[in-house]
Amino acid sequence: MRRLSLRTLGPTLLGILAFLGVLAAIAGRMPLVLLTLVINLLIFAALAYSINFITGLTGYVSFGHVLFMAVGGYGLAYGVGTLHWHPVAGVALGALVSLALALGIGAVTLRFRGVYFAIASQVTALAGFYIVLEVQELGGGQGIVLNVGFEPIAWFYTIWVILAIEVGITYWITHGRLGYGIRSIRADEDAAKTVGVHAAALKLVLFAISGLFAGAAGGVYYWQGSGIFPNEAFSLTFSLIMLAMIVIGGMGTLLGPLFGAVAVYLSSQYFLTVLIGFEFVIIGVLVVVIALFLPEGIVGTLRKYVPELRGLIE
Repeated sequence: MRRLSLRTLGPTLLGILAFLGVLAAIAGRMPLVLLTLVINLLIFAALAYSINFITGLTGYVSFGHVLFMAVGGYGLAYGVGTLHWHPVAGVALGALVSLALALGIGAVTLRFRGVYFAIASQVTALAGFYIVLEVQELGGGQGIVLNVGFEPIAWFYTIWVILAIEVGITYWITHGRLGYGIRSIRADEDAAKTVGVHAAALKLVLFAISGLFAGAAGGVYYWQGSGIFPNEAFSLTFSLIMLAMIVIGGMGTLLGPLFGAVAVYLSSQYFLTVLIGFEFVIIGVLVVVIALFLPEGIVGTLRKYVPELRGLIE
């Protein structure tokens, strides 16, 4: 095994870690408005990295990823509202339930490919919505309101840790032996199987990791919102935003989800104040344009047309 050092980590990972380190150092001195913006940006980035594990690395498009985000939120709400746990423990509960659910769902749906997997993923999210409506312990159709107080520093450092772990795992996967198998699955799954790649196991592991972190990010999102309500929690919009971020930033890359999160979140906030109601239309048009003319996203395009950056960003 190659020994890790600053030199072997690579400039992209070091740059992301430096960025996160600066944010952690100055979070306590940020104006509240700026800190809130940064917290939401980190939540978006965590969601982008979560879906990048399955869609970005394997090409399996998940339209139902909002399910895991919602389960993370309901896990938080149940842990805090019913079990009277600290919100951080509630976030952990939601993440673990999302992990278990992803293992169960993935064992079935990952047998499908292409559009069939995409449809199956959306159906599971829809099923989750109707199940929640019938479970009174989860608030039914009324949702759950939490009295957890205003804790922006706790929100920040919780999502900061989640995102940092995601970045580290993404780097470990893409630079280790797993990365070779995953790339072969994305290129040609049948051919990968013929050379001994355990495609089913790899996909299930990635789907489980993806669900785990989507649940964790969802827990922080609804902790910040002091409650969760089913119509919002299971909205397809969240899945589309997650997909938009990795398409724009660069699917399967280390830096792409962060670039995509910045592009989507900041532009959505701008349009919310300038062109209310048009933010998703414009983001959708941007995704289509990038998919047609810049299919490798921001990171892939920079690597392709700026040779000096090929060894610097990934």
